[in-house]
This record gives sequence, C-alpha cells and structure tokens, in this order.
Amino acid sequence: MTQPVEPFTDFAPYYDSFMLKCVDYEGWVKYIEKIFKQFKFKPKTILDLACGTGIPTILLAKRGYQMIGVDRAKAMLEILKKKSKGYNIITYEADIRDFTLPEPADACICLYDSINYLLTEEDLEQCFKCVRRGVKKGGLFIFDMNTIYGLKVFWGNRESVREAGNVNSVWHNTYDETTAISTLYLTCQVKDENRTFLEIHKERAYDLPLIQKLLFDCGFSLVNFYHHGTFIPPTPFSVRVMVVAK
Repeated sequence: MTQPVEPFTDFAPYYDSFMLKCVDYEGWVKYIEKIFKQFKFKPKTILDLACGTGIPTILLAKRGYQMIGVDRAKAMLEILKKKSKGYNIITYEADIRDFTLPEPADACICLYDSINYLLTEEDLEQCFKCVRRGVKKGGLFIFDMNTIYGLKVFWGNRESVREAGNVNSVWHNTYDETTAISTLYLTCQVKDENRTFLEIHKERAYDLPLIQKLLFDCGFSLVNFYHHGTFIPPTPFSVRVMVVAK
C-alpha cells in the first residue's frame, strides 16, 4: 500500500495543470474585484492567505495590486516564486494560524476552500485573529468555504479519475457526518517516472452562524455571506459561500 505524503508536497508540481482545467480563476478574480466595488473599497496591498502556487495572486498582481502571499507548503511557494519574477509579490512561508506581517495589508483574501482545511474552531479563531492583526482597520477579509451541503452532498462519497500531462490521478472522497469532515484520498501516477504517490486532504464544513460569531469575537464588526459568485444570500443548497468581513 502506498504510504501518504504531506498534502501539497508531491502534488505541487502538477497542481496548476490539474486546477487550471477545472477552475475559472479569471472569474474568481473578477468576483473579488466586484466585491471591492460593492463595498466601495480600493485596496493597494492584498494578502493572499494559503496562496499556494499563486494563480490568483499573479492575476491580481497583473491588475496592479501589491500582493503578499502566505502559505506553509514550501513546495507550492517555490513554484509561485519561480512564476512571479517581475511581479510585485512578496511571499512568506508560514501557517495561516500563526503568522505576522511586517506591516498590515489593506485587504486579505483566502480562496478555494482553504479555510475548510482548518479542522477545529480553535484553528479558525487563531487564523481569524492573525488576519485581524494583518489587515488595516476598515480593510476587508474575503474568503470562501465549502458548505455542509457542499461537502456532504456535492462531494459526498464519490470517486473521479482525472488526467493532466503525464499524470493520471484518482480522487476518492468520503464524508463523515459525525465530524462534518470530508477526506480526499488523492492518488497520482506519474507515468514517465513510474512513480505513484498518495496525499490525504481533509476539509471540515461549519455552520455559518458559528463563522459569524468567531469573526465577531476576533474583532470584525461586519460579516456578510453570499452564494458564491453572487451578492445574494446563500441557500440551503449552496455548495460554496463567499464571506466578506470588515
């Protein structure tokens, strides 16, 4: 049996190839800018929390923002550093639950269900406190989350096969209703290296009132929830929500 490796290590070199096939990053960035416009907010510096290989980080840098990327996955950050030469991007290798910036940013984003990787309320609280310190007063904290419906029903217990370049992969999801945790067993076969590796990723879904309470407890004074991609409230069937805190 293949022994699992740390998430976002062996998969890091292939992350962009797979994700660019299924995620409309341009659309995500346009939505972020619509949120700025909706709140009459014009940031200059943006903290991208759990930035990974920095696909949206670079897209925003191209739009003129000064970007700060924070991620604990060294392999992912190394890829971002190689891609970001010539852009106004600073990176820090740090856990999103425990980081400090030299100076606070105007806004913070945390995209593609990275917050769901925090598996306890204590983890969320630590992250939110760091963001509160890392963003200027009056700044925005924008992040998305997979909902309970999204992890339980949309992802649920299913398996899919995907291919990108020289890598075949199997994505096997399971959902535990008692913990609200979805576990992804990601098995990849690198064909030209005759090598197989396994990464195990866990995400937890949270009730939105709890998220609101924790944000208020950590010093945010305004919290809005939207059905992702819109400015309408989420429904019981929303797979993903966008959270905007101030």
